[in-house]
Amino acid sequence: MYYDNKFRFYIQQYGTQIIVGIICLVIIVSGLFVYFKINGKTQNISPITNASNAESNNEGNITPEDDTILSEELKKLQIGQKATVKVATVDDQGVLVLLSGDKRIKAKMIGTDISREMPDTIYSIDQDLAGKYVNIAFDESKIANGYAMVYIYTDESNLYNAKLLKEGKLIFDSSISKKAVEYNSLAESQAYAKQTLAGVWGD
Repeated sequence: MYYDNKFRFYIQQYGTQIIVGIICLVIIVSGLFVYFKINGKTQNISPITNASNAESNNEGNITPEDDTILSEELKKLQIGQKATVKVATVDDQGVLVLLSGDKRIKAKMIGTDISREMPDTIYSIDQDLAGKYVNIAFDESKIANGYAMVYIYTDESNLYNAKLLKEGKLIFDSSISKKAVEYNSLAESQAYAKQTLAGVWGD
């Protein structure tokens, strides 16, 4: 068949292929556009997301400090679970040195402020605990500023931290979270000391 118009000829002969080709090209270009658009957004969002995650991990001390100071047994303890350790010494700042496995662990008592103690408080702590086995437990954060933060139990249920507060030998650390395992016991112990004018509250 003779076509006097070359354009019509090409349309008749190759029109379908040309249309299919154009559609494929549009799909490919659109796909590449969408891909790079999404990929670009993901890269922009990722640092923000990572920063948000880092902030979330830092809230409430969810991300613990370096726990290499702890023995393997203590690393495995969950909140409120107890383990038996030996109190080696109590230094002149009221820091306990605990023995667990092959570790000598410097520890402070949760909820107590050693900066305002009675003159004989550290001596009393040393007499009560040095050389003895006690049970310890952690709260949400096991480590703070390089120290293990612990609850001390002289037997299964008697919280030594609370005993010191109740006798007015130490001041309650008000920065402790109200969600802490022994918060009520510690707060009530100080309230009792204030009411009875025990220790520092009788000065």
